[in-house]
Amino acid sequence: MEKLEKSDHTTVCFCPMHGILDTISKKWALMIIAVIGNSGCAGFNELKRELGNVSSKTLSVTLRDLEERNLIDRRILDTSPPAVRYYLTVTGWELRELLIPLLTWVIKNGGHAEEGCPIHIHMEPKPAEQKKAEGFVLEE
Repeated sequence: MEKLEKSDHTTVCFCPMHGILDTISKKWALMIIAVIGNSGCAGFNELKRELGNVSSKTLSVTLRDLEERNLIDRRILDTSPPAVRYYLTVTGWELRELLIPLLTWVIKNGGHAEEGCPIHIHMEPKPAEQKKAEGFVLEE
């Protein structure tokens, strides 16, 4: 095997991954991104129902973390009574699109669905630009 010289490859610092990995490695984070992405938006109770046995506190904390990372956007709707809906940001859509090849790789390498799995991700992602054209709100 030929040894690579420094000039033969590019190095990239792994440090920027730490913050985002802290957020998305939490149990419910990627599933929340999947649910919101599947429907375009979701309310708190809808997410709680879709996810199954997540506690309200855990869901609230995870939603706040995802919002702080600019992966989701929390909007208070001008309704009576006021309602809150969560949307993926452009960054959130981009992450969701990256998850599909990762999920495919996991399945190919022995990953399996748990019995009664409540969350499924639509496997045909659309680029963020196409989502904008279709009327999804993708503000940064």
